[in-house]
Amino acid sequence: MKFSRFSTLLFGKFFSSSASSCGLAFARSRALLLMNVVPTNSIRFAFQQNLTRLISNSIDIPVVLIPELLLSYSKSIVSAFNFKIGNLLSRSSHPQSSLHPQTFPSMGLVLDENPAVISLPIAQEDYDSTLGLIRKHGEFAPKKVLIVSKTTRLQYELHRAKLDISHVHDPSFISRLRRRGTDFLELKRKHEMQTSYIDAIVRELKKDNIDVKVATRTDYTKDLALWGDLIISAGGDGTFLTAASKVRNATPVIGINTDPIGSEGHLCLTGKLRRPADEVIRQFLSGDFYWTQRQRIRVTITKVGDTESPPPVAAGKRSRESKACNFFSDDESEELEPPVEPMLALNEVFIGESHAARVSYYEVQVDDGPLLKQKSSGMTVCTGTGSTSWHYNINRLNEQTVGEIIRIMGDMGFKSNDEINDKVVEEICSRFNRNLIFEPSAHKMAFSVRDPVFNATFPKASPRGFARKIKVKSRCTHAHLVLDGSTSIPFNHGTEVVLELIPQDALQTVILKHV
Repeated sequence: MKFSRFSTLLFGKFFSSSASSCGLAFARSRALLLMNVVPTNSIRFAFQQNLTRLISNSIDIPVVLIPELLLSYSKSIVSAFNFKIGNLLSRSSHPQSSLHPQTFPSMGLVLDENPAVISLPIAQEDYDSTLGLIRKHGEFAPKKVLIVSKTTRLQYELHRAKLDISHVHDPSFISRLRRRGTDFLELKRKHEMQTSYIDAIVRELKKDNIDVKVATRTDYTKDLALWGDLIISAGGDGTFLTAASKVRNATPVIGINTDPIGSEGHLCLTGKLRRPADEVIRQFLSGDFYWTQRQRIRVTITKVGDTESPPPVAAGKRSRESKACNFFSDDESEELEPPVEPMLALNEVFIGESHAARVSYYEVQVDDGPLLKQKSSGMTVCTGTGSTSWHYNINRLNEQTVGEIIRIMGDMGFKSNDEINDKVVEEICSRFNRNLIFEPSAHKMAFSVRDPVFNATFPKASPRGFARKIKVKSRCTHAHLVLDGSTSIPFNHGTEVVLELIPQDALQTVILKHV
């Protein structure tokens, strides 16, 4: 079995550079990661021997640590790291025809033991020493591309007025906008800018004889998502979430930020950088990118409880029946049929009462832990993609809190010297907050309980943490599950839901090599 090039690349690069630059702790953590990505059985013994020899020769690691490194292998932890390695070692770099993985309910993805897989050539340039990953160069030639375009404010206003684009200069329509203080010319300018972006993308794709269709959120369907070999989101992060929401297979989704001033573009190829759309598309079609994945949360309603909402307690109109719906804006939505199949969330799932002032009451089980009754202002469960958003802002530490803690410690007799100044406090907050963010490809979910109630009836439980699977049973009166801030599903008393990460649900996307 040809193992030398693979082991040399991994071990030689990891251990020699790790020892010199970062020391024992870094090298040890890298070794633990490597133990979890090596194929099993047929090469286990050889791998253990090589690891022992290489550690002993390359780094000054105490001998007592070597058994610990070897023992970690048996735990079969399926991490985001080994998932990326699995994609790298595929026979084709297209995500729809990747490595033949063995899947076990308790283990997730396991690398194939086929010797031919292990002996695949790995070029030096495929190794990213900064991230500690191996990545395959992008090679993808789509034949059919679906562009999901954002709905411009002008299109939205026309829709509200029940007019089409041909009536854009209707005097009564323009007058209505002006009465509300809306700048019609600015709306028109931004609409034309979006249209020109779409036209540029279409032209560039057609240069390669690619069949192209354009859709907006109102006419974007699962059938259209299945039609394309590639889906391009043309808008901001919200448009990317819309594009990803209907993808149930390995069809890649990429995002182009068409308005960097108005959108952060965290999910888009170029972020907030303004680059010509045709230039970005040409770079992608030239294969100048890396494949990557964003994990998604599978949301499965296992039992439906009450669908009737309680009667209103104040003057005002409210439906007596909870409805599933999609939110498009603060005052626009469409009613949905109750879901009959699992749903997918790319950012996060919120579980809680619809009214912000009401306490959310539910039972929750994290992984294989006990089923606990809990009261709070609701809970969020996010992926690595969503860890920069709501999850981050719920849990972030601020300078005021840290400063007050340090002062209290001083009052309690703890020594706080003059070195703890505002700059140090700011650095403490920065480091804490950075740790809240994790990789989009990481095979874990982060849960956050908002304003948990702890007393004699509801004992203390961890307000945040990581999980692979979460079960929640509602005891609420008018609650909802909200996926990615847009899809709302009733979650009233008796309804039960399971949130979990399934490797096959991961969204295929790319990272440009040069932005």
